[in-house]
Amino acid sequence: MPSPPWIQNLLPFPRLLWPSLLLATGIYHFIMTVLETIFLDRQPAKVLNLTQIRYKVFARLWTYNGAAMSQEMPGPLGALVSSCRGRVLDVGPGSRELLGRFNPEGITAMYGAEPAVDLHEGLLNNARKTGFGEKYHALLCGGEPESLIPALHKSGVLASSGTGGMAEDGIFDEICCLRVLCGVPRPRETIKGLYILLKPRGRMVICEHVVNPWRTEGSITARAIQFVYEVLGWSFFLGGCGMQRHTREYLREAGEWETFELQYVQPKNVVPYVVGELIKKR
Repeated sequence: MPSPPWIQNLLPFPRLLWPSLLLATGIYHFIMTVLETIFLDRQPAKVLNLTQIRYKVFARLWTYNGAAMSQEMPGPLGALVSSCRGRVLDVGPGSRELLGRFNPEGITAMYGAEPAVDLHEGLLNNARKTGFGEKYHALLCGGEPESLIPALHKSGVLASSGTGGMAEDGIFDEICCLRVLCGVPRPRETIKGLYILLKPRGRMVICEHVVNPWRTEGSITARAIQFVYEVLGWSFFLGGCGMQRHTREYLREAGEWETFELQYVQPKNVVPYVVGELIKKR
């Protein structure tokens, strides 16, 4: 979960404390979503369905703050995204403020796997505005195999629904995971499922915030503060986003890579990123 530059600029020492403002924003949107559900929608029983409420909270948060959160792209991500080609899977696009960074001329088809239905209208609107037209397909699903594979089958991109929640090898030229793997359930299984969907020599473009690498180039203070934020409810209020995920290791373990180029961006921050590209072995 990224933070907009205006939040980071509010504090003289943002590297450690600016996430507190983002957490406060998430709490605010949670409270407003609950109140709207009870008093505007007049459906108080829906408040008991925490899964759906949290999807709505995330959609509300992204609708109001998504543009600000997408102003800056860590490291070399801009060049990586603009070079995507062929059939692309866009995992967790939100309302996709980043679509304008892609080059639709080089993309034959793009599939956005987004479980928050409230974000789909904005997602498709942004796809039309940025020149994708009918090339962009919004899928109501998450990135985990048991959700993604049936949705891909229903869309016609998969010839079969797969076995045991998996699919036949190699249907996507590119898979983009941009600030999404922090929030998927069971990240190891999800990443392995995405690896299977990638064609041999296909590329995975990564921009994910991860656990602070305090043992090498990170900061033990930032690592400790990550733990504090988790205790304060970071994951609950921010769409399941986890601050302490070892996503870099999960990606390396997913399969055989011909190229594995991930670099840490702002490793001493409370929210450090890994950014780069992975190319599946032929």
